Amino acid sequence: MPTWSKLLYQHDYLAIAQGDVNYYSSVQKFGANFDIGINSDPESIWSAGGLYPWASLDASETLFVISTDTDDTDTVLLEGLDENYLPLTESVQMTGQTAVATVNQFKRIYRMEYNHGTINEGTVTARTVSGAGVVVAQIDPTLAQTLMAVYTVPAGFTAYLTNLDFSTNKGKDAQCRLYVREFGRSFRIKHLTEVYENSYRYDFTVPLRFPEKTDLDLIVHQVESAGTRVSCNFDLILVDNARPNH
Repeated sequence: MPTWSKLLYQHDYLAIAQGDVNYYSSVQKFGANFDIGINSDPESIWSAGGLYPWASLDASETLFVISTDTDDTDTVLLEGLDENYLPLTESVQMTGQTAVATVNQFKRIYRMEYNHGTINEGTVTARTVSGAGVVVAQIDPTLAQTLMAVYTVPAGFTAYLTNLDFSTNKGKDAQCRLYVREFGRSFRIKHLTEVYENSYRYDFTVPLRFPEKTDLDLIVHQVESAGTRVSCNFDLILVDNARPNH
C-alpha cells in the first residue's frame, strides 16, 4: 500500500478515493451563505444564515425534518454522528410540511441529501425539539443537498486539513476565518484571510491535524456591505486511529 508521505507529496489522492489505502478516507465539505450584511456578521458559511447553533446539539437530539413545500415527499438522507461521536446515517421519508422525527438521536449533523430522482421544491430543514425548532441543517430549494461548511471529526479518527478556499461576489469583501474546537475546549482561530470580489485558496504544505471529536466552523467577519455572498470548500483526509504504527 502507498505510504502517507507518498500520497501527500505526490498528490496521489485517487487511491484514497477508490478505497485502496487501508485506514485512510477523504471528506470534501462545501458551504455558502447567500446574504450577509454589515450588522449580521459574524455568520457561519451555511445557507441557513447566522452562526451555526452548536449549543443546540450539546446533547444528542431527535431531529425533525420538514419542508416549506407540500410536494416534498421523497426521502432525505441525514449524515452525522451519534452520542458517542460515531458515524450515523438515517433516511427519513418526508411528508411535505408535516415534520417527521428521526428514529435515531444525533449529536452532530453535517450533511443532508434529498433523494430518489426529484429535486426539493421547498426549503428542507432538520430541526431540534420540533418542526418549529432550531435549524441545524438546511437544503435550499432545488439544490437537493446542504451547503454547510461545518464538520466534526468522528471518534476513533484523526483529520488532516489539506486545503481550503473562500470566495466573495462582485464588489463585496469579507474576512474569512477557520475556527476549531477540540473536545473539551473552546473555539479558537486557526486560519484567516481577507477576500475582495475574488477567490482565495490555501494548500497546506503540512496539513493541519485535528484529533477526534474536533468541531470545525468556517465563519465570516468584517463584512462592509449588504448582500455579501461567501462560499467555501475544504478537504480532509481521515486516518483511522487503529492504523498500525510504522
